[in-house]
Amino acid sequence: MGLNVNDYNTQFLEKVENKEPVYNDAAARYKVGITFLPEVEVPEDATHYWRVIGVHHLTGAENMGNHHIYCDVLDEQGQRINGARLVMFQENTPPVFAVVDKPANEAGTNFPLWKADEATVSVTWPDDGPLPSEQVFGLSTGHPDEEVGNTLFHHSFYVVFQRTEIPDEGEAATGHGGGTSQLSLEETIRLVGQPLIIPLNPDAMFYKFAQEKGLGERLTREYDLEYDGKTYRAQIYEKGIVYAPVGEWHKTDVISRTN
Repeated sequence: MGLNVNDYNTQFLEKVENKEPVYNDAAARYKVGITFLPEVEVPEDATHYWRVIGVHHLTGAENMGNHHIYCDVLDEQGQRINGARLVMFQENTPPVFAVVDKPANEAGTNFPLWKADEATVSVTWPDDGPLPSEQVFGLSTGHPDEEVGNTLFHHSFYVVFQRTEIPDEGEAATGHGGGTSQLSLEETIRLVGQPLIIPLNPDAMFYKFAQEKGLGERLTREYDLEYDGKTYRAQIYEKGIVYAPVGEWHKTDVISRTN
């Protein structure tokens, strides 16, 4: 999986620091929502809660055909809390639990997301007295084919919670920024479009090869696939598909194509 959790967590935490609305690029297109603190039952003696700081729909290159909810749980300083437990609810099925225990370069934990009902996730930790938790709902794989790695029933999401002090009465704001969950048109366009950007590295070998061959514009990111027990990397351009066995870049070749 090509998900860079550190990059996304940095973006999520920057929005928290700047008191901006929570990062959720899955809201408009995938109808993923957040139950914010004002709608959560909070015990009178509670001082902290689990706050949603980021929701991201994985791109095809990040997802690579998976169907999961990837999750992280962070402390007040933005560090992962190993051992924290989350719960996933789906209609007419028992709750499913997952514990943050993965390596630092991966999402802390994950739930397989099958093509059943929509799912809701939240944090239920510490075990001896769980803090109140915001929820992310509407998580589903039932979205149409988009690109290599994201097809019907093969969509994934990354959801991050952070332990946060409960604000004084009247300060808790839906959306965590400016007292409203409604993003501006410009912000919505930017967030929905951000995952679709194909990063440009002019020094990338495939890019240079395609330019030398006159293959036109890039149409996809680089992506990996397995064939006969061997891993290949490929990238689609206007006039051809550049590919090579991973680690054998001297064997780079092209398959002709037209739009």
